Amino acid sequence: MTTIPHVSRTRIVIAVAVLAATALVLVLVPIRIPRDATVYGRMLPAREWVLVRGSGGQLQALLRENGRGTTVRYAVTEPLRGDAMQFVMSSDLQMKSEVDVGDTLGWVLSPELSRELTGLLGAREIAAAALASARSGDKPAQVELARALLTQARASYDEQRHLHERNSELHARKIISDQEYQQANDRLEVLRSGVDAAEAQLTAARSGQKDDVVREHRETVAALDAEIMALRRRLGSQTYTAPIPGKLSSGSAGDTLLCLRDTETLLVLPMDVEDCARLRRDVPVAFSVPGTGLGGSARILHVRDEVLYLQGRPVCLLIAEITPTSAALRPGLITRADVPCHALPPAEYLSRLWHGLFH
Repeated sequence: MTTIPHVSRTRIVIAVAVLAATALVLVLVPIRIPRDATVYGRMLPAREWVLVRGSGGQLQALLRENGRGTTVRYAVTEPLRGDAMQFVMSSDLQMKSEVDVGDTLGWVLSPELSRELTGLLGAREIAAAALASARSGDKPAQVELARALLTQARASYDEQRHLHERNSELHARKIISDQEYQQANDRLEVLRSGVDAAEAQLTAARSGQKDDVVREHRETVAALDAEIMALRRRLGSQTYTAPIPGKLSSGSAGDTLLCLRDTETLLVLPMDVEDCARLRRDVPVAFSVPGTGLGGSARILHVRDEVLYLQGRPVCLLIAEITPTSAALRPGLITRADVPCHALPPAEYLSRLWHGLFH
């Protein structure tokens, strides 16, 4: 038969008193208990550029900074109506998985824009030829005609001038009347005006067309040059180059054509709102990847201001930089991290411990 040892009431009271006194001391004594918060997070690239195909055929290029959670660059290429726009990846990418800033990633081919550029270049050649003709003058045949008319006008004028000189002698000798002399003089003036007009016509044929005509052709050429430059800029904007150095992938989503990830890797950890305000920069964070032998250390960069809810619990995102970055630590991995948090008074420490065990 088993017997239960008897414990006196005095001993029980003493034990309870000792426990109560110990708890009271832990609560009242100004000591603080250090602690680490164990949280699960995810690895992300510091910067990420993606090229996405939209539902309407448009291409969207986004450059994101995952540390800040912001999109720092956004561009959309819309296809023209009826245009069979295509994206062609650079053949150089097939030989390497890492790229540098400025490397060509691919092009957008637009048959409609190419046809428009060809038409503008043809119109520009015609306008330039018209401007050159206006500046250089009329055709050689017209110049020769003007020169022949001037020769004829001068011959007629010289003949009339000789006749007028003889008539002047006859008029002085009263052989011809004043009326005949005046008619001969008027004829000479008319022929002199004809010579002046023929000279002006030859000068115009040699020097070119009127200034307003030349100005009109010049403005036409300038307008076409502006349209061609704008179209070429538009075609140039459809050449995608790497905005950051990093590694290429096709992306996990079906609408992602290209994904360029920065080689710098960040650790994103959800932390309780109560702890976020007391976290400090450059504090080391130890982490590991469950199910693997991977792990390492990171240092806190900052805590985002916005509050999110994770399983009904308000959290802030802590951003830590992995140092040094290993090739085995790839974006997308889930990590378990121990984040050094501020020390707690015993009462708050016991309260959190109780809450963590039973809630």
